[in-house]
Amino acid sequence: MDIKIQETNPTRRSVTVTIPAADVASTEQEVLKGFTREATLPGFRPGKAPVAVVRAKYGKNIADEVSQRLLARGYEKIREEKSFIVYTLADVQKDDTTVAGKDVVIRYEVDVVPEFKTPNWSTIRIPTEAVTVTDADIEEHLQKIREQRARYEKTEDAAAKGDYVRIAYQGMINGQPVSEIDPEAKAFGGAESTWEEAGAEGEIVAVPAITKAVIGLKADGETKAEYTFPATHEREVLRGKTVVYTIKASEVRRKNLPAIDEAFFKSVGVANEAELRDQLRQGINSAKQQAAETARREKAVDALLAGVDFPLPESAVEPAAQSLFYEYLQLRMRNGTMKPEDMASQQEEIMAESRKAAAIRVRAQFVLSRIAEENKLELTREELGMAVMRAAQTSQTAPEKLVKDRQRLGEIRRDALLNKALDLVLAGSVEAGVEKK
Repeated sequence: MDIKIQETNPTRRSVTVTIPAADVASTEQEVLKGFTREATLPGFRPGKAPVAVVRAKYGKNIADEVSQRLLARGYEKIREEKSFIVYTLADVQKDDTTVAGKDVVIRYEVDVVPEFKTPNWSTIRIPTEAVTVTDADIEEHLQKIREQRARYEKTEDAAAKGDYVRIAYQGMINGQPVSEIDPEAKAFGGAESTWEEAGAEGEIVAVPAITKAVIGLKADGETKAEYTFPATHEREVLRGKTVVYTIKASEVRRKNLPAIDEAFFKSVGVANEAELRDQLRQGINSAKQQAAETARREKAVDALLAGVDFPLPESAVEPAAQSLFYEYLQLRMRNGTMKPEDMASQQEEIMAESRKAAAIRVRAQFVLSRIAEENKLELTREELGMAVMRAAQTSQTAPEKLVKDRQRLGEIRRDALLNKALDLVLAGSVEAGVEKK
């Protein structure tokens, strides 16, 4: 079997494998024997049908099986190559037909593990930061619990900051309704009935002037507000335009926080305030410990990759970038920094951010994988089991389902091993019993 290798780029090889006609013929004979042995054809006992009849009946199936075996055999030959380590098979091309007495030529495109020098990780020291839980932390979380259980009750009083007001409003530009000037303006033009938080600010507020204007309004009260849209506003028609809004309130609701009493303790499942505060302290401490450990691990990766640069296979970076793209997209939607209509304009920016983060993640995977290999790190059955349980909890998937998914299980095993290598870096010494040379 002849093999020729051409370097396309530092992480890609174009490999041509030529399988001799004799090997092709012997492979076809093996496949044909198998089909003859298993074939069930009318008028013939199992395994006794003439080869010509079997070939006529299963010709395409036989050809497909031969092709698959030749492709696998060629790829196996490539994986035995000593000049590089295959990362993944990117593409393969083979003639559709196999001609008797002719060599078969198969062209493979393979991405390879990049060449790099393992950084001196044993000198990395990332101290563990002390975590403290203050009374202010507890008060903040207690307030959040009360906010979650708050009730909004009708009031005849004028709306104060933080109250919710049901309003109808319409915007006009020089006496013409915004809805006529820009039919797609939606909340920027008006609404027949909507709730606004008095005094609310931030990205989620469509028209800040309206939320300010409703402060002081009572039910059935009316007011006006003016707002000049910025020159960079998403609605091109409204850029730089001053809109006058007529606002009418129909209802005011005030937030009433629950008292910290016996009924409140019962609703959160504790006996008294002391128990509640103790539970909050434990929960906050656990969250801070986890955040501190996450930050410590991120610092270790940064230190590990400092000054380390090598080309990365596109087949490794692109899937990671796509995954991060959707994570970043959802994050922006959740925190209100992006609205659905902004998606197209921000897509390129988010993808660039995703590719940059993906490159860091993939480079760290290669380096940590090398550390694991050099120090002969392996996962115990218990470690893999714990990794599966954590993944199941995070994804809210039954552990049994994850175990049956070979690809997902492989990813869990890989990530757990990389984390074990990172533990080794954080420990600052070899834990696998192998001295670093």
